[in-house]
Amino acid sequence: MTESPLNEARDWTGEWWLPDDPNTKVPGVLSFSPDEGLRLRLIGGWDYQVTHPGENGSTIVTDELKQWQMVLGTGDGEAMTLLGVGVVTARSHGFGGLFGPPAKLELRAGIGLVGVYMDDPDEAAFVAASAHVEDLTVWSRRSGIEETHHWGSDPDSVSGEIRLSRLSPLSVEAGPLTVKLSHYSWQPYSELSRSRTLTRVQESQVIRFEREEPQPLEYWTELLDGMADLMSLSTLRACGIVSMRVYFPSKPDDWPEGHPMQGHPHKVDIYRIRVVKPKPNDKALDLRNYVLTLDDVPFEQLLPRWLEMRDTFAAARSMILGLRYVRTGYIETRVVTAVAAAESMHRALEPAPPIPPDEFKRIRKTILEAVPPERKTWLADRLNEHSNVPTLKERLLQLVERVGVAGQRLVHDPAVWAKAAKDARNNLAHVGTAENDLEHLHAVAEVTAGVVVLNLLHELGVPQDRLRKAVEENPVLSHAARLAREVLCDDHSITMRIAILNATVVDDKSLPPTETPAVDEAREPPAQRS
Repeated sequence: MTESPLNEARDWTGEWWLPDDPNTKVPGVLSFSPDEGLRLRLIGGWDYQVTHPGENGSTIVTDELKQWQMVLGTGDGEAMTLLGVGVVTARSHGFGGLFGPPAKLELRAGIGLVGVYMDDPDEAAFVAASAHVEDLTVWSRRSGIEETHHWGSDPDSVSGEIRLSRLSPLSVEAGPLTVKLSHYSWQPYSELSRSRTLTRVQESQVIRFEREEPQPLEYWTELLDGMADLMSLSTLRACGIVSMRVYFPSKPDDWPEGHPMQGHPHKVDIYRIRVVKPKPNDKALDLRNYVLTLDDVPFEQLLPRWLEMRDTFAAARSMILGLRYVRTGYIETRVVTAVAAAESMHRALEPAPPIPPDEFKRIRKTILEAVPPERKTWLADRLNEHSNVPTLKERLLQLVERVGVAGQRLVHDPAVWAKAAKDARNNLAHVGTAENDLEHLHAVAEVTAGVVVLNLLHELGVPQDRLRKAVEENPVLSHAARLAREVLCDDHSITMRIAILNATVVDDKSLPPTETPAVDEAREPPAQRS
């Protein structure tokens, strides 16, 4: 599989035009970089200022700049469509340039499609989409690489073999969608140097969505973005998309009769700037840092559940992963976001009302009859059907209860954590002040986010013992557990026991060194205000 990686810069030289004026072609260079996105630098251009007719045949030039839904072009021989195009800079020579095309025009685009001329950006034109997502290969727990090592009595006789085989794709039907996880591998290749020969093999996993009925571009990009979210949830770190593409159906006359590509969909590479910049060459996580892999839930069960859950818990998912994608900012914002994600998660579960509806109506009627007429409207607004819901503290406690032992180990004392989270959110949202220090707020944000993560994993079908193991081994969750114990509950008993054991080891050199449990790993400093 050839890729168009989003972590690398590249450019295309060609001609560009507006869809409603295809005869006016302007030369220029389109460039893409992970930091700047898509920039089109034209030699010449089009009228870019918004004007209005004035009195006596005059023209009023405003300070507004035009935006274009689409710009089409041919770059390095490839059909190209740019979506969401706006002006960056323009240069004109002389006063007359205000009323005509500029000498130079630099544009930015939100999305670039390489391989197609679009008639309408919202057209239902594509039947499939695929993406190479960071951490997907390790997450899949599938490999076609087999290493064999031979050890002889002579150290110089060590030898081995590497076997590379192609794996069949995993596939599942999810409503109108077919979802596939495909294995791609490359033939071994060698790099020769003056001192040695280095031979490599490569493999990767690619996710693909297919549907018989064509859908618009946004439909497919949301599915691919969702897979990046699933990887971010599985690793508890921001995962980017290395490459992404969509496919439109092949036409009978696209290829000559008997051609191997006849009937295959046409690929269209997607370029766009992303919040999470992919770094595909960085070292992969250790397996114990994953909180979810296909070892925990089979692909055939996981993907349909994820597609259903991403809509049901869309708000909670977006908020909690947003804390992973953007690590900087005010700690107060992170607290409010984490608690809001927990409340949203619980609301989406649609719990039963604390008071049966009929009983609530009777109570409401009795109360309203007992108050003076001038107070009825005020009280009636507060005693409506939407007020017969669990309190925030009750919601938080129920979320911990749902995930069993793992939740208990994460928050240490559910009642203490729920009160701390409730008070912190209410003080910030309703009073406008934070009564606790930054370390306390940091602990509330991290522990509450951990509770939401455990509930999302629970909804995906992750077993209870796996959730417990994640709290013990994953650095993010184990750090949150330590914050709950030491900061929220002021319980330093485990830390004290470790300190005593380490002090004993110093006195007795014959004893082996004491290892710190996993819950003490990856301690992060409290987030600071920007």
